[in-house]
Amino acid sequence: MIPVLALADLEAGRPATLDRLHDALREHALVHVDARADLGPGFFPALHEQTRTFFALPEAAKQALDIDRSANYRGYVAQGAEYTGGVPDLKESFEFGTETTAPEGEEQPWHTALYGPNQWPDASVLPRFRPVVEAYSAAMDRVALAVLRGLLLTLDQPADADDAVTAGELCSYSRLIRYRDPAGFGADQARLERHTDSGLLTVSLQEQPGLEAEAADGRWLPVEPPADVLSVFGGELMEVWTHGYYRACPHRVHNSALRTERLSYASFFLPDLRRPLVPVDRAAGPRLSGPLAVPAGNSWLAGGRGPNPATPVGELEWARMNVIFPGRNNGGTHTENGEGQ
Repeated sequence: MIPVLALADLEAGRPATLDRLHDALREHALVHVDARADLGPGFFPALHEQTRTFFALPEAAKQALDIDRSANYRGYVAQGAEYTGGVPDLKESFEFGTETTAPEGEEQPWHTALYGPNQWPDASVLPRFRPVVEAYSAAMDRVALAVLRGLLLTLDQPADADDAVTAGELCSYSRLIRYRDPAGFGADQARLERHTDSGLLTVSLQEQPGLEAEAADGRWLPVEPPADVLSVFGGELMEVWTHGYYRACPHRVHNSALRTERLSYASFFLPDLRRPLVPVDRAAGPRLSGPLAVPAGNSWLAGGRGPNPATPVGELEWARMNVIFPGRNNGGTHTENGEGQ
C-alpha cells in the first residue's frame, strides 16, 4: 500500500512522516501527498476546468501555440507528436515551466533551451487560464521542496546547507495532459510507453485513473490515490543524487487502465540550473553505508558523464538532452520526450 502523507506533516518534518516517506520511496519509488487542505477547496476544480477548456479550443488555436515555435520547448504538443521509447504518445499536452532569465555573463548554449518565457493562450479567450496554471505551478514547487527537504532528513543530511539540492531556486517543467476517450484505441495499446523520468522527482496529479507503476517483480500496479491527491515519483537524477539509494520509478499509461477521457498533470523538478549537483554525503548517515550503485541505463551517466563540482546542472541537462534527443536540440523537431503521466 502506497502511503498518503499530509503536506503539512512533511513541511513540519514530523519524524513518523519522514519514516513513511523513506519507506515508500525505497519500496515503491513513489509516495502520495495530500495538499487539499493547504490549497483550498477551489484549487483543483479550477485547475481541471481550465485544463479542459484549453483542450476544447479549436485545433487552430492550439496549433498557434505549437511547441516548435518556442526556443525553450514551451507550448502545445498534438497527439502523436512526441515519442516515448520510439512509440508516439497517444495524448496531447500543454507544456510550460518556470519563467526565469538566463544567468548574466557569457551566453551558453543551454541558456536558450532551458530559460525563457512560456507561450500562453490569448487572455481574451481564456482569461483565467494563466493565473490558474501559474498557481498550480507554485503549489507543485511547494510540494517538491517539502519532499526534497524530507528526503535530505531521511538521509541525515542538512536541509539548509549551501550545497544542498534544495539550495537556490528549484527548476520545474510542467505539462497539462489530455488522453482522449479510450474507446478509440485498442485494449492492449499503450498510450504512454514504459519510462522513467529524468529529473530529481515528478509531482503528478490524475483527474481520472490510468497511471501504472512497475513493481520490482515486473508487475504493473495501478496508481490510484484519493481524488485530487498528488503522486510523487523518484527520477533518474534522484538516483545520481543518492548514489542509487532512492531509485527512479518506471511507469506508463495503458489504454486498458483508462475508463474515460483523462486529464493529468506532471511537474518535473531539477536543482537550480546554475549550481552543480552535489551528491549526498555517504559518510553522514548509516542508511548510505551499504553497497550502492546507480542503475545501468541512467541517462545522466551516458557517455561517461556524471556530477562534476565545476559543472552547473543546466549544462549537464543540456548535454544529456543532446545525447538522448539529438534532433531536438540541433534544429530538429520536438519529437522525443520520454516523460509524462
